[in-house]
Amino acid sequence: MNRMGWVVIAMLVATVVAVGVTVGLSSAIAAETAPGADDKAGAAPATPAPEPAAEPAVGSREDYEKTKAPRETLMDQLNKGGVIGWIIMALSPVALALIIEHSVTLRREKMCPPELVQELNDYFNEEQYEEALELCNVERNFLTNTVRAGLSRLDAGYEAMQQGMASAAEEEFTNYQLRISWLSLIGNVAPMMGLLGTVQGMIGAFGKIAWMTVVKPSVLAGNINVALVTTFQGLSVAIPVMCAYQYIANRVVANVLASGNTVSELMDRFRGKK
Repeated sequence: MNRMGWVVIAMLVATVVAVGVTVGLSSAIAAETAPGADDKAGAAPATPAPEPAAEPAVGSREDYEKTKAPRETLMDQLNKGGVIGWIIMALSPVALALIIEHSVTLRREKMCPPELVQELNDYFNEEQYEEALELCNVERNFLTNTVRAGLSRLDAGYEAMQQGMASAAEEEFTNYQLRISWLSLIGNVAPMMGLLGTVQGMIGAFGKIAWMTVVKPSVLAGNINVALVTTFQGLSVAIPVMCAYQYIANRVVANVLASGNTVSELMDRFRGKK
C-alpha cells in the first residue's frame, strides 16, 4: 500500500477517535446535568416532616419537566469549544496520520533491509565495489547512505571511511529526529490551544460579571463551558500524541544503533586498508 493509502486510513481512524472522544465528553456532561444530580446538589438540608408529603400537583410536575436540561447532540458539544476547539480537533487526524506514517517507515526493516545487507556483503566478497556503490545510489535508506559515504572514500583509507560513515549516520539520525518533531509540536501546541480557550472563556465570564448587578450563573455558564471544553479537547489530543512521540523517538534511537552496528560489521573488512 502506498503512502496515500495510509493517509486515507489514518483519516478514517482519526474520525472514529474524534467521535469517540466527543461522545465521551457528551456522556460526561449529560451525567452532570441529570435531574437526580441537580436535585441532590441544589436541595437544602432535609428536616424531619411530621407527616408524609403529599403527591406533587400536576402543574408542578409540568414545570419541573420544562426546567430539565435539554439533551445535547454531538455537534452541540463540538460547537461549545468554538473556533479554538475546532482547531484542536483538526490536529487529531494530522497527528494520527503522522503516527501511522512513522510507524510504517521508521522500522528497522526499512532503515536497514536484511536483503540489502546480504547483497552488499556478496558484492564486497567479490570485490565489486562499483556495483555496491551503484546499489547504494539507487536504494536510499540509513544503510545505503552510510555505506555510500564510506565507499566514496575507499581510496583515502579506513580512517577516512570511518569519518565519512560517522558523519552520514549522524545526518540520517538528525533527519529522523526532524521528521518526528512534528508530533512533539502537536503534543505541545494542543494543550496550549486549550489553555487559550480557557483564558478566552474566563475573560468573557468576568467581563459579564463586571456589568451585572446580580450575578446569574446561567449567564456565565456559556463562557465557562467554553473554557472547560477547550481544555478537555487540548488534553485529549496532547496526552496520546506525546506518548506516541516518546515511543517512536525511543524506537528510532534503538533502530539507528542497531543499524549502525550492522554497518560496522559490514565495513569492518576494510579496517586494514590504508
